Amino acid sequence: MQTYGGVSIINALPSWYGSSMAVNLKVKVEIKEGKRDYSKESDLIRVIIDYFKEKYSIPDIVVDIESELPQKSGLKSSSAVSVALIAEIAKRYNLRNINPPVLSAILSLKAGVSYTGALDDATASYCGGIAFTYNKMFRIVKLDNPEDDLSVLILARGGRQKSVNLNELRKYNHVFEEIFRIALKDSLTAMKINGILIANILGYPLDLIEIALKNGALAAGISGNGPSYFAVSRYGEEGPIYESLKRFGDVIIARPVSLDCKDLSIRD
Repeated sequence: MQTYGGVSIINALPSWYGSSMAVNLKVKVEIKEGKRDYSKESDLIRVIIDYFKEKYSIPDIVVDIESELPQKSGLKSSSAVSVALIAEIAKRYNLRNINPPVLSAILSLKAGVSYTGALDDATASYCGGIAFTYNKMFRIVKLDNPEDDLSVLILARGGRQKSVNLNELRKYNHVFEEIFRIALKDSLTAMKINGILIANILGYPLDLIEIALKNGALAAGISGNGPSYFAVSRYGEEGPIYESLKRFGDVIIARPVSLDCKDLSIRD
């Protein structure tokens, strides 16, 4: 099963309302039956396999992951792996009535790898496009297509996330609820506001965001809880932003992924 990484439009931690946009950085998960090596399983993979063994009596499986995403980067790698593994198991064993993004969110919480379950990340990863969710109730609010002439420049960094103070973030819950409402009509403006606010609240330097915006970015900020920065431009207009950011590290140029989620049952 192939899924996608993504960047944040709305961070779900302050208000439980979240939104993510899929980009064409891929994660591929394959499984085969065989003896498990627990030392090679992350907490999330272990919880997912144990869930299916207990509920559906599947045999032991070995998981193979190919990923274009750095781990702990804010680019939705955990959600991409989780939803891909769930979908692959469901397909392999012909399991019915499974909603991969919702189950990914539930099991991510159980594994302790997410504060909210990251339903927005899992849905965008699985479906492509832009996902708007209310993570507290595992509710998918809306799915949408991104504009088709965008590029996403990513200054990908892994493993150096700032510590997250949930109490501090949730002081801003009403602000982020309002940004979510903006996002439903204007995702780029919301993405810019969210990216700047999250960077500031979590203590990431704002200089890279300011540089990207001054060089023509439509939006820029921290993705997820960091540490990766991103900027969005019109397709073909990436040059000045790329040149301004490459001084700080390797810059990946990605494209948004169109919505394709025919198999997911969406219910309000």
